[in-house]
Amino acid sequence: MTTVLDSKTSTQSSSDSDNSVEPDAISEPLAEEFNEPARSMTTGQLVGLWIVIAVVILGIVLYLVEPMFQQREQGLLLERYRTSIDKAANQSTGLGGVEVSSIAPSIGSAVGILEIGAIGMRQVVVEGTAASNTMVGPGHVPGTAAPGQPGNAVIVGRNSMYGGPFGDLSKMAVGDQIVVSTTQGQSLYEVTDAGSVQLNNAATPTAAPKVPAPTPSPTTTSTTVASEVDPAATTETTVEATTTTVAAEETTTTVEGETATTEAPATTTTVAVESALGGGSIPLNSLYGTSTDDRLTLVTSASAFPWNSGEATVVIAVMKGKPFEPTPQNGRSAKGAGNDGDSSKWPVTILAFLCLAAAVGGAVLLYRRSTPKIAYLLTVPPLLAFAILASESFSLLLPAWS
Repeated sequence: MTTVLDSKTSTQSSSDSDNSVEPDAISEPLAEEFNEPARSMTTGQLVGLWIVIAVVILGIVLYLVEPMFQQREQGLLLERYRTSIDKAANQSTGLGGVEVSSIAPSIGSAVGILEIGAIGMRQVVVEGTAASNTMVGPGHVPGTAAPGQPGNAVIVGRNSMYGGPFGDLSKMAVGDQIVVSTTQGQSLYEVTDAGSVQLNNAATPTAAPKVPAPTPSPTTTSTTVASEVDPAATTETTVEATTTTVAAEETTTTVEGETATTEAPATTTTVAVESALGGGSIPLNSLYGTSTDDRLTLVTSASAFPWNSGEATVVIAVMKGKPFEPTPQNGRSAKGAGNDGDSSKWPVTILAFLCLAAAVGGAVLLYRRSTPKIAYLLTVPPLLAFAILASESFSLLLPAWS
């Protein structure tokens, strides 16, 4: 016989059994919903996605983020070097005079301020052409003359990476002016040649290419003289000129006893100036070699590919006025031309990329085992840090003028 108490107990137990099933029924769809994004992509697809993201981050760091760091370093260098210029100016007004340096500038130190109005550029030039030096600004090639001093002063700058201070060098033309400010004073240079060349490693010659200049060209002028006696009679007179501008000359012609005098008109001849940088091939030690004049040679990469090491954009400018007193300079090595990378950075670069790969692997694993939001929050910071480290390390392996 069933009592009321038994019926209540059975009813409660059945309701409890129903309630015990409901959480499982609800938790399954929720679990599937949370895990669905992670299961929508395979592990290989996730690894490929993160590799693409890492490559994009490398490009963003080198071409968008690092220029801001370069501008900051330029600001600090400019402030410090202006202090050095002010100190030298104060010395020049004192009884002791200006102190002329007796030691070569240290690698990485500022050696001058380069200003080019034609392309709107002002950069502090540092000593050295290693990739780590040109990350900060254009680098003066050790072993060449110092800016503003006698000889051939060579400066190498980047074309696109780290702000690309020499990116507009190809837009310069003959006649543009360049101002270089050092602790000795200001020097004015005028561009005499500009173009693209292929650099080779030929051992000779060691002298820098000559600056093109207009050369005299002989000119022939024909003048027809009409006789006063016979209008039909004509005499052709040839006048030769040995200079670019031919002055008027007086010619006397005798025809049948009569004398006719005529003046040959002045003739101006324009002679095409042959560029030394006409897209040919120049030995690197010739471009960086000694010169008979006082000049400034600016060099950068002529290719959009960052690994280019042979095609260069070159601007040659000759000093207007007298140079300053020369000071000791560092010696130039075979790898100090600015078109090579720093091969000693391979271990650091490999280690940085291994850390980046480990971060990518950890991100994939965490993405598979947790929700996407948690995975992103935990993996984005280390990925960005290792990507920046890998980018800077990798850029040191590329040519310093890239």
